Amino acid sequence: MKPLLLTVGNVYVDHNIFGVDSTERPFRLKTGTDYFATSSERVLGGSAVNVAMQAARLGVSVGFIGKTGVDEGGQEVRALLHTEGILCDLMSKDASLATSMAVNLIDKNGEAIGLHYGDASRNLSATDFNLHDELFARCHAIYFGGTAKQPLLLKDGEKLFRALRSKGIKIFYDPNKFSAQQDAAERTLLLAQLAYVDGYLPNEQELLQLTGSASVDQALNVALGAGVGFVALKLGPKGCRIKTTQEDFSVQGHTITPLSTVGAGDCFNATFMAYYLTGRSLKECARLATAAAAIKVSKNIWPNEAAITALLGL
Repeated sequence: MKPLLLTVGNVYVDHNIFGVDSTERPFRLKTGTDYFATSSERVLGGSAVNVAMQAARLGVSVGFIGKTGVDEGGQEVRALLHTEGILCDLMSKDASLATSMAVNLIDKNGEAIGLHYGDASRNLSATDFNLHDELFARCHAIYFGGTAKQPLLLKDGEKLFRALRSKGIKIFYDPNKFSAQQDAAERTLLLAQLAYVDGYLPNEQELLQLTGSASVDQALNVALGAGVGFVALKLGPKGCRIKTTQEDFSVQGHTITPLSTVGAGDCFNATFMAYYLTGRSLKECARLATAAAAIKVSKNIWPNEAAITALLGL
C-alpha cells in the first residue's frame, strides 16, 4: 500500500495573474496606476494544498484537512481537490464563514503580491480533527503548512501534535512567517511544538524569526535543541542545507531563469517528504526536492518524477 500523507492548512481558490508590468523594486504597486499583465489562471492555493498536489504527482496517497464555507467557493475547492485525486473526507465546513480566496499578482521577475479574503481557513482549529477517523489509522505522516496564519490551530498545536505522535504518525512542519506583532508569543508556541516534529522545513528568514537567533548556525542549533528530528533549510536559488544532530550538509541550487516563485517552497517540501516516505536518505531527498523547486520556479509546473530525474541526469 502506498504511504498516506495528510496535509493540513489553508485552502484558497487562487487567481494568479502573471507578468504584471511593475518596474518597482522590490515589487510593489502604486495607487491610482493601471497595470497590465500577460496571463492568468484559477487554481487551488494554500501551502498545504500545494504540498498535497505535488506529493500526489509523485505517487503518494494524499488527504487534505482544512475548512471552507458552504458557499460556491467551498464547492469549487472540493471539486478541484477531487480532480487532483486528493481525499477531502476530513475537511470541515462552517456556514457562518466564507471560503478563503486569493489574488496573486506576479511580476516579470517572478516576485509576488498576494491579496487574501474569506475567513474559513483562518478558523481551522484542533477541534476540527476527528482523530478516530480511519484515515488517521492509515496515515504514515502529516504535514502542517502555513500554521502561523491559522491562529486557532497554532494555539492548540502542541496538544494536537502530542496526540498525533502517540498514534505513531510522523509530523512535518513549515508554519511560515508569523506577524511581528505576535513575535514573542508565537515563537514560544512554535518552539514547544518542535519537540514533536520529525522534520522542520523553513526558509532562512522563518528560521531566524522563530529562534530569535543572530546567525543561521545558531538558529539551526536552537531548532535541534528544541527536539526536532531534522531541519531542511530552504535557501532559494542557493539550494538547501540539511542538519540533524549527526549530519550537516548542503545541496547546491540550479541555474535557471525564474518565471514565478509562487509555490516553490511548497514544491520542495512535498518532494522532500514524498521521497522520505519511501525510505530515501536525507541527502537524496534534498537533491530531488531542490531539483523539483527549480523546475517549479522556471516553468511554473508541479513536476513529476520523470522531470525531476531528467534535470538531475538520472
